[in-house]
Amino acid sequence: MKKVLIACLLSCLSLGANAGIINVDTSKWSAVVGPSNDRNTGTWVGLKSQAPEKRGNTSGALVSDFQLFGDFLFSGFFSPTTVDYDDNDIVGLVFGWQDEQNHYRVGWSQTQRAGTNDDQSYRDITGRTGLYLIREVGGVSNTLFNISDLFWEDNTSYGFNVSRQGSQLNVNFGTETFSLEDLTFTSGRVGVYTESQTARFWQLSASTPPLDVSSVAEPGVVVFISGLFLVVAASRQSRKQRVSAQASVAAA
Repeated sequence: MKKVLIACLLSCLSLGANAGIINVDTSKWSAVVGPSNDRNTGTWVGLKSQAPEKRGNTSGALVSDFQLFGDFLFSGFFSPTTVDYDDNDIVGLVFGWQDEQNHYRVGWSQTQRAGTNDDQSYRDITGRTGLYLIREVGGVSNTLFNISDLFWEDNTSYGFNVSRQGSQLNVNFGTETFSLEDLTFTSGRVGVYTESQTARFWQLSASTPPLDVSSVAEPGVVVFISGLFLVVAASRQSRKQRVSAQASVAAA
């Protein structure tokens, strides 16, 4: 009997190790118009190597072939510039994606750098710059969060994760972590995007249920056992801001 129990436990562990982990294959993702400027220019490269990249002043989103329902975690890394392509516009991600008129998007822009020949940086259709979270419903944009004077740096790699836990959205993007309550899109696809910008993304992963991101700023490893899960994560403490939609807009 003891051997049978041990065998059952090992079997559960083996099956549970992969439960909730989504197979991410960016070669199966779809290139669609950008979530703000409705443009799809340039070509995504690196899809088979799981490191999608847009080069030059190009726009468009790359959206997953799977949907996430309820609680989830979407994470990865990105860099907005390369040695050959240097610009100052928008890089971001989408989640809860139904289409270009119904989704959440997190965008981050640079700005005109002193002493350079930079042109004016591209703005979201809302007029937002810096770091922002937008909820798009029926083609109408609503700003949920914005730090207008926070910009990404050249030649820098950043991590990100976004998750849903019930009604709470947790976003860790680049250097900031914030949370808010919203139930508009509780299912949908995930993806990445650029607007008139070069960007490279890698180590994209998705899972459900999510990590406890209250103190996790970077992707980690999740082990699921019969509906319960243990979390093993490489983590760092980040400054956390909890905002309401109204307070966020007012602060923008």
